[in-house]
Amino acid sequence: MFYQIEVTTRCNFECFYCAGRNMAQRNMEWALFQSILGRIPAGSTVSLQGEGEPFLHPRFWDMVEALRAAGMVPYTITNGTLVDDPARVAACFPVIGVSLDTLDPELSKQTGRLSLERVLEGLARLHQAMQPAARIVLHTVDFGQPLEPVRDHARTQGFRHIVQPLQPKDDYARYYANEVSLGPCSYRCRYIEQPSLRYYNIEGLEMPCFCIKQTGHYRGIEAIAAELKAQRVPATCRGCREIYPEARVRSW
Repeated sequence: MFYQIEVTTRCNFECFYCAGRNMAQRNMEWALFQSILGRIPAGSTVSLQGEGEPFLHPRFWDMVEALRAAGMVPYTITNGTLVDDPARVAACFPVIGVSLDTLDPELSKQTGRLSLERVLEGLARLHQAMQPAARIVLHTVDFGQPLEPVRDHARTQGFRHIVQPLQPKDDYARYYANEVSLGPCSYRCRYIEQPSLRYYNIEGLEMPCFCIKQTGHYRGIEAIAAELKAQRVPATCRGCREIYPEARVRSW
């Protein structure tokens, strides 16, 4: 089981596809973080990451050390602009993710990623400190931009690379989609049927995935499973590509 904790919703970027920019901007309280750790077994990999830039949390490194002291493996995805101690990152993180969507400075600004130069500088510092280079994973959101430059960069530098398409789910698409096509509904979700993730949002709510942003209708993991079994789509999951595997978004 992989665990993910949304430690902050604050960010120094304004990516148009990020639901976090329309959420209350705050940090997770330390006491809540500690209570969540008490639910996670030792030996687990825990990602300190949600709809914000993790390094903005004033106790980010305390959280990392708490994970390590509890016998857990820390992970995170950062935009790279706040990495001022790459040696410490290398010492604490077996693997780290860096968000990089484009190598075009103008396109980067247009999409809300306000300083590509700082991202690449942070990535270079991490590259120097973290060897082999495969300890770094580039995470790219595919919103229709040319992907080959980033793929080539990952390949030549030896980084791993993960491309994530835009999410057609209502929680996200209302901020960016020009057109959403869902296709047939499967009423199947791997996060429910073969649970591999537990996501704790900024309020400490435990969910089966990281895609539920409007929690007013959320009644728990078991309730989602029951509705899908009855071939009903839960309000919290409407539009999700897990349930609509042919879903497509045209945005950019």
